[in-house]
Amino acid sequence: MITKIIMPKLGETMEEGEIIQWLKKEGDEIKEGEPLLEVATDKANMEVEALTSGFLRKIIAAEGEVAPVTQTIAFIADSMEEEIPEEKEGVAGEKEKGAIKEAIIEEKKEVSEISKEAEISRPIKASPLAKKLAKQHKIDLSTIEGRGPGGRILKEDVLRVVEQAAEQKEVPQKKEVSLSRAEKVMIQRMAKSKREIPHFYLTIEVDFSEAMKMRDDLVAEFEKERGIHLTYTDLLIKSCGRALNEIPRVNSTFEEGKVISHSKIDVGLAVAREEGLIVPVIRDVDEKDLFQIARDRNELIRKAKENKLSLGELEGAAFTLSNLGMLGIKGAAVIINPPQASILAVGEIKKRAVVLEEKIEIRPIMEMTLSCDHRVFDGYLGARFLQEIKRGLEEPSLLW
Repeated sequence: MITKIIMPKLGETMEEGEIIQWLKKEGDEIKEGEPLLEVATDKANMEVEALTSGFLRKIIAAEGEVAPVTQTIAFIADSMEEEIPEEKEGVAGEKEKGAIKEAIIEEKKEVSEISKEAEISRPIKASPLAKKLAKQHKIDLSTIEGRGPGGRILKEDVLRVVEQAAEQKEVPQKKEVSLSRAEKVMIQRMAKSKREIPHFYLTIEVDFSEAMKMRDDLVAEFEKERGIHLTYTDLLIKSCGRALNEIPRVNSTFEEGKVISHSKIDVGLAVAREEGLIVPVIRDVDEKDLFQIARDRNELIRKAKENKLSLGELEGAAFTLSNLGMLGIKGAAVIINPPQASILAVGEIKKRAVVLEEKIEIRPIMEMTLSCDHRVFDGYLGARFLQEIKRGLEEPSLLW
């Protein structure tokens, strides 16, 4: 019996996948549940398991090819003698068309080369001075169009080519940058988000004095007794989770024209990698203490850097936190990642002179900007949500 292997839909937003690596080769025996290939989705690289046992009879989509979901990419058979059904179009068809196209291009190129050789074999008419200049500047006279009598190449013809070459050197050279699959998907999603989502932005300042004191009191215990480094990001994640619990409308997504409310308080954390930005999710933030959040955050960042995140660790959050403070950014209005309805960008903590009870004091101040989808909630709810985050950080006992 022949079984088709199709490109699986490995995520809510996945429409196509790139085959990174076949873990088995044609003719190999396969057991059900065994890793078969690695696929790059719009969020991460995932291993695909065999759904049946047998032999890998034929691979249709090679490594590096992109196939839409449900497209046949290979066949598993009970034996290597079984006939493979013909596939209409698909990846294999496109591959065949590409081979034909390449053959035509090669044929044209060959004809062109023959023509050039024929032209080069003819005697070149050029003045002695033109020949001398061409030799000095290492220019092939056969590439120059002569403007003298009978097509004779003159000194001026060679100088014209020299000037053109000098002008080309002065023009800055452009180089196409190859994009990873993650970067291509990000470009598409962010452009779509900016076109379709009615963004609005709210900014608030937070006095980080008390939050810094709390972290300083706890950091020694965290590192010595529990082996976890507590960061300001952990306090931000906890405060965001508390605010989502207080203002549940913000904990929503916008999907197919409908507002979907989420009962679980999950926070996505934007993590930068060489392959592109990725957003792992810290689950049940409202139910975890700072130690558990710090441990989860540390583990997810490690997996993100090593490209080992599972799909379940990347999906489900209705809200994202992006901490740009370590890069010295004061503040930012960032683009929402659909179907989420909001994202919070925080800047650096910087000492500033502030007026408190008619006295000037130096305080560590952080700026936070919330990007909001106006289809899901309005400015009043967005402002209340920011106030709750601010309250949690300025009264950190609420987070413990």
